[in-house]
Amino acid sequence: MEVPFELPDNWSWCHFGDIADVINGKNQSKVVDDNGLYPIYGSGGIMGRANDYICHENCTIIGRKGSINNPIFVEEKFWNVDTAFGLTPTSNVLPKYLFYFCKSFDFTTLDSSTTLPSLTKTNIQQILFPLPSLSEQQRIINKIENLFEYLDQIALNLV
Repeated sequence: MEVPFELPDNWSWCHFGDIADVINGKNQSKVVDDNGLYPIYGSGGIMGRANDYICHENCTIIGRKGSINNPIFVEEKFWNVDTAFGLTPTSNVLPKYLFYFCKSFDFTTLDSSTTLPSLTKTNIQQILFPLPSLSEQQRIINKIENLFEYLDQIALNLV
């Protein structure tokens, strides 16, 4: 594996497919129910409700077609449509760490289309992923979320 740069001690390079399950979405036409228990997600957000789910809670959604650079973190079980992938982290990756990695990664570099932006499961599974310890992942998450809270306070003071 050719690594792009050196990592800190106790970090390691791995492939995305080693740290997350990439779950294909399905057509929602047979599960749509306005009173459903679970949201139906596409790459742009909630598209409806269903009484069935594909992905468990604390997953990240990325677009397979169209909006491929707009990750969404979902805290509840959900159905993902066939134009979106659900990313379920393995036990050595915290769900929010996976989400923030996806927010920082430029998925357009994997675009396999000629017109509508498009990703393949195989391309996603081959992404190089810098993996720190769980405690370091939590520290990074805390820092990111503290900075976002700080930015929110600044924005509120501008109004």
